[in-house]
Amino acid sequence: MPRATMLARWLVFGAAGAMAIFCASSPGHAQRRGRASAVRVAVGETAGSEGDAQQAAALAGAISAALDHAPDVRLTSARRAQLVVRGSVVRLERTRVAEGFEVRCEVSLIVADARGGSVRAMLRGRAGARGGQDVARLRANALQAAVRGALRPLGAHGRALARGH
Repeated sequence: MPRATMLARWLVFGAAGAMAIFCASSPGHAQRRGRASAVRVAVGETAGSEGDAQQAAALAGAISAALDHAPDVRLTSARRAQLVVRGSVVRLERTRVAEGFEVRCEVSLIVADARGGSVRAMLRGRAGARGGQDVARLRANALQAAVRGALRPLGAHGRALARGH
């Protein structure tokens, strides 16, 4: 085989290999691959402290928002889910402080198999927000922070939980 033909083949194969490595390591490819292999999670039943329906709805919204931003987790319907997150607001307290109000929130979440309901994780999150007179905003911020804190392990270990390990 002529030397020029061999060199041309090496260059073509080398360029093709470099393109494959470049494309596979691009952020877009990682996102597409990550979403395809992401754990499918749905939001299940939620409850507020002392049966408060508004707290339950706010908790469901906070769980949805946190799952939507979690790495390797895809928020989906209960029919397509591998895991379901259920939870309740354990404590939501408001106290007056010098600069306004302080709100403390504690949530309890359960991660279970969507099929069969086997409990995979029991999670707790606590958070607080302080300042100003807008108690509704402080409650929402404290609730969202408590949910994000509780769900932090799901982003890191979601695949293992879905497999049951």
